[in-house]
Amino acid sequence: MKKRISALVLAMLFVLSALIGCGQSTKADDTTAPADTNASTEAKESESQTTEETASGTSVEAADVKIGVITTLVKNDGGWCQAQYEGITGAMESVGLDTETQLLFLENIAEEQSSVQAAVDQLVNEGCQIIFGASTGYAPILSELALSYPDVYFAQVGDKVENIIGYQIRDYQAMYLCGYLMGLMSDSDELGYSAGMSEASVRRGINAFALGAKAANPNATVTVMWANSWYDIAAETECANTLINMGIKYMGINASSPAIPEACEKAGAFCTGYHMDMKDRAPKAVTTSFEWNWAPIITDIIEQYMAGTLSTDTYYFWGADKDCARISDINMDIVPQEVADKVLEMKDKIISGEIEVYDGGEEGLKDNKGNVLVAPGEIMSDEDIMSQMFLVENVKGEW
Repeated sequence: MKKRISALVLAMLFVLSALIGCGQSTKADDTTAPADTNASTEAKESESQTTEETASGTSVEAADVKIGVITTLVKNDGGWCQAQYEGITGAMESVGLDTETQLLFLENIAEEQSSVQAAVDQLVNEGCQIIFGASTGYAPILSELALSYPDVYFAQVGDKVENIIGYQIRDYQAMYLCGYLMGLMSDSDELGYSAGMSEASVRRGINAFALGAKAANPNATVTVMWANSWYDIAAETECANTLINMGIKYMGINASSPAIPEACEKAGAFCTGYHMDMKDRAPKAVTTSFEWNWAPIITDIIEQYMAGTLSTDTYYFWGADKDCARISDINMDIVPQEVADKVLEMKDKIISGEIEVYDGGEEGLKDNKGNVLVAPGEIMSDEDIMSQMFLVENVKGEW
């Protein structure tokens, strides 16, 4: 790790070292003071980054950073893993890191102890200082492994767990917009949703889609079909076709494969995409797509590390106001201009905070069993938003 220290400071450190010794950079603890933003800095020759000594730790130059990632599928899966990969590489490029030499992206790592242990050992041995667990199933394993690697930072998507930086996106804000768009377009009160696994983030997406549809049409309902898989082309196709055969022409999805958009296009139905912009997969069917934009969060993690201010207590839950939860460009070939205008207006209201997706409103928010989820005039807590063990009132189906 390179440091630029004046001769005077070097002399002082030499004297102090006899008393307190020298050590490597360590993780910030609960009581660490924030970095001094007025501290003097010296520009690097590369123009890409400046470094400084901070109150909480030792700064790191961009050239000395190495990032490791473990993920369950592959970086070009067209869905979850690709969105993570593009978020991480985009963040690295924004802070001047070389994705070819400073990133190790390990694919097809099973969510079990031996596989994760081997992957982490490889990444640590190859010099990675920050390791991202790009699947929620890694959380309990990485939480324990982090104790064995005190000089390495672990960041994990999903709920916050001990010893790990947590990060998640307020996906429901963009899914609300997807439902709102489809509710405006549908010539029927009946909409559909083809879902993957019954996991909290999936239920969160279904519920937000249904609430958005209801905002567009108070009588809108959303029928859910489950593929019970994260990636199953046959099951996803069957879900889409079942909804279509029920007379449902407009649907939301949670899927990585092109199966549902392709089935919709073949049948003259319409859907929203998920994970990434799916318009190219079915340009006559995909109206817009929910997109994970992880880059702002990953950028902040890397910058905090380089400044010496990163803490494992940190948890990110960023949304539309930081462009993390977003929809792709609306497909104007199939979406009327007046619908697009209303969706963009709603987007601005969500970003400003004027619209809260899980707001009790005047009548309260209920699940489809009649239980009150949010009282009138109140807003659902982040904890309840994250867990989502329910489906809202206008959803037809079981979770």
